[in-house]
Amino acid sequence: MKKTPLEKALSLLSRRKFYECLEVLEPAQKLYLDNFNYYLVGGLACLYMDDFGSAKSYFDKARQYRQTDPSLLLGQAVLFLRYGDTARATQYYLDILDIDPRNRIAKRALSFIREKGTYEEIYRLIDSNALKRFYPPLGPNPSVILGILSALGLALAVFALLFVFTRKFSREIRFSNSGNGLLAEDFSISTEEMRNVVVAEYAEGEFAYILSEREVESTYKSLYAHATEPVRGDQNLHRTNLAVSEANVILNSNASEIFKVKSQQILDAIESDREHEPTFGTLLDNFSCEDVLKDPLRYDGCWVIWTGMLANPESADSGYRCDFLVWDDSMTRFYGRYDLIFPKPPAVPVSGDRVVQILAKISLVEGDDGSRAIRLTEKADSVLLRNQGKVQEMNQDSQK
Repeated sequence: MKKTPLEKALSLLSRRKFYECLEVLEPAQKLYLDNFNYYLVGGLACLYMDDFGSAKSYFDKARQYRQTDPSLLLGQAVLFLRYGDTARATQYYLDILDIDPRNRIAKRALSFIREKGTYEEIYRLIDSNALKRFYPPLGPNPSVILGILSALGLALAVFALLFVFTRKFSREIRFSNSGNGLLAEDFSISTEEMRNVVVAEYAEGEFAYILSEREVESTYKSLYAHATEPVRGDQNLHRTNLAVSEANVILNSNASEIFKVKSQQILDAIESDREHEPTFGTLLDNFSCEDVLKDPLRYDGCWVIWTGMLANPESADSGYRCDFLVWDDSMTRFYGRYDLIFPKPPAVPVSGDRVVQILAKISLVEGDDGSRAIRLTEKADSVLLRNQGKVQEMNQDSQK
């Protein structure tokens, strides 16, 4: 039976005839516009010919159709390593081990980066042609092992390579424990849904966070766990504040729609559970003003306990507001002035120079120019911490 161009290319690749492999592949491009194996084979041939620019182009195309193939990830990782980008190379090798924990090449590459990952050592590998030990394996070379293959042996080799390049990994996310009103089966994700974990193509700046498939999966698992698992055995106590921050990351990232829909459902359940909103004593994960200023989008809707002073109180359409001057707990670093909204006027005066701590929810207000400002909303019926523990000590220190 006459072989297809891709089958011929696979045979030539296995015999390390890289130039001939590309001669067969390139004229047949229109036949394989959406074929992952076509671009992977082309990328491997270019890589072994030291045509790194063309290899990158082929691998980028292949990644549009499949993002979890170990051979593809090994090829992309070694290109990053070649150009000294050890951080991205490390991430790709970790992704490979997440898929195939026994992958020897990924383990050896990580060990090299950890122990000798300097530019000098990388260039020494390149100069000595030793970097090829981290290249994706091509399998046995029929020309070396058996000489001239019989027709049956050649067919078996082709099918073996096709199996390596086309195998798919069955993955799913399945939760066993329900909690906090959320049912585990509603938030599990099937193997079919896991075929598209991230958006393959997007415009620059379209997403605030660009995550790998492994990062999307781990963030989603962590989000569900923090929203549902009881703390210290207390069924009414969960790390929902941390869960909200993780949901924000997924919702503003390149994660696929299924992850965003389920993350929003978890977020909606947390928002609607007013009965278990945190108090000064039950807020498990507090975020500093410094952290929030570095990445406000991550903390939209989170609760915080911050230290500072109140000024300029006034009635407003939203209830009652004042300026909140945020400091660190030692009152040595000033972070800024923010709107603080009270659902109803507090029972105690809010003006003056006394140090207080507030329990408030962060919300981002978008201006006409597209900028975002941080607004704080004090929890209803929450009592300002004015003279308790550390706050009392800070007031005493400020008056010395």
